[in-house]
Amino acid sequence: MSVAVQAWRPEDAVTGLLGGRDSHRVGTVEQRRFPIGTGVPGLNLSFSRDTVADGFFSPRHRHCWDQLRFVLDGSLSIGENGLEPGDCGYFPEAVEYGPQRQRGAATVLVLQFTGAGGLYYPTAGELAAARDKLRAAGGTFEGGRYHGRAPDGSPIDQDGYEALWEAHTGCKLVYAEPRYGDVVVMRSGAYEWLANPRHPGIDVTPLGCFTEHLTAVALVRLAPGAHLADRKLGAPQVRYVLTGTVGCGEREYPPGSCLWMPAGVPVPPVGSVTGAELFTVSLPRYAP
Repeated sequence: MSVAVQAWRPEDAVTGLLGGRDSHRVGTVEQRRFPIGTGVPGLNLSFSRDTVADGFFSPRHRHCWDQLRFVLDGSLSIGENGLEPGDCGYFPEAVEYGPQRQRGAATVLVLQFTGAGGLYYPTAGELAAARDKLRAAGGTFEGGRYHGRAPDGSPIDQDGYEALWEAHTGCKLVYAEPRYGDVVVMRSGAYEWLANPRHPGIDVTPLGCFTEHLTAVALVRLAPGAHLADRKLGAPQVRYVLTGTVGCGEREYPPGSCLWMPAGVPVPPVGSVTGAELFTVSLPRYAP
């Protein structure tokens, strides 16, 4: 199923507060989520601009999906080290990290999506329903972990997200074999801009490319008057406006805007009168 270009200005994002009482983590995250529809049945992703509050905590854990985080402001705890403004972290499926002990607030772009192992990525609504199901059965969440009872009465003590995933799918979570040994941290400030010889006025900083699915992360800079050409893409892209204003179709999108450019369909040119900088992620796995 193909989809059209999707675009949101900052005020179009879906706002919400994650965490609080009975959450599978400790502390809160103020989220502004862009409701991307991939057009690929069974393949969900989540892209949002999150403000992680001071005091947020999660124990050492791992995901059954991939995650990218790009820090806009503040310092983000990810364990012994942190991510600073301009840093991008790739958190591969099945790779442990943490514990996270957040000191001061941090504003971060967060992209979560199905990893190379292919395990299902639940939606926010599915996770909420799973949490209600576990609580109704007498389970509790404390310190980022879930405590409950198995059908035979034996105690359960496991990571909070693992418990939610299993409650939703009805399956035991078996992680994929890790493809990486640790979280990959990309310090974008140490990279150089590379001019695109085929597109004058476009500079690119490729940050990284991951797994056999070739998930690619980059920064793109448009000079005043430059534009990304009208063409069909081989892989869909998430584009987030970091600075400047871009035009797409008949609308303009200021900083904080998000564009989803699907693969295989004509996409309009994206240009900027004043110049702009974008954070982009290409996702070949989501190509129809």
